[in-house]
Amino acid sequence: MIYNSDKKLLKQYRHVIAALIAYSIGYFTPLAALRAIQDFKNNQPNFCEWYLDIAWKRGTNTDDALLDINRNIIKAAIKYRHCADFKFALNIVDKNIAGYESFGASWF
Repeated sequence: MIYNSDKKLLKQYRHVIAALIAYSIGYFTPLAALRAIQDFKNNQPNFCEWYLDIAWKRGTNTDDALLDINRNIIKAAIKYRHCADFKFALNIVDKNIAGYESFGASWF
C-alpha cells in the first residue's frame, strides 16, 4: 500500500526517482529510491544492499562511506536520466503514484 504522503513525495521527486531506477538497472523500486533520496536529504546513511556491496568492495562500510556512495549514485543517476530506460522508469513511477506499488527489484 502506498500512502498518500509517499505519493506526494513520489510526485515531487518523480524525475530523480526514475533516474535512480534506470541507473540502478531496476534495483530500486520507486519507494526504495525515495528512501535513498530522503536519507540523503537528512544526511543519514542508506543501508540498501547495493550500497553496502559497493562499500564492502571499497573496503569500508562506515556511515560516511555510505553517505558518499548515496550522494555519488544520485548525482550519476541525474546525469543518466537522458538514457532510453529513463522513460520506462518514469512510467513505473507514475504507476506507483497512481497506487500500483512495485514490489521487489527486476533481478529477483
